Amino acid sequence: PNQSLYIQNLPEKLQKHDLKRNLYMLLSTYGPVLEITAVKTPKMRGQAHVLFRDVQSATQAMRHCQGFDFFGKEMRVSYAKSRS
Repeated sequence: PNQSLYIQNLPEKLQKHDLKRNLYMLLSTYGPVLEITAVKTPKMRGQAHVLFRDVQSATQAMRHCQGFDFFGKEMRVSYAKSRS
């Protein structure tokens, strides 16, 4: 476990700033979010990395948001392989 989460299956139609804002609003309820990285290249579309201040917040967010219906798509959340 680490304080960075990798989120997949995000809606590709949302603008990048809307995606980041909505992810922040959802995830910040579980703890302080330091950074959200979402790249809209074809290979990285529908994915984001979220950096929390601590592991406990990241773990809570992962548990509660796994399968969460985010704009009609079920989020897939896991710990990132490396710190975002």
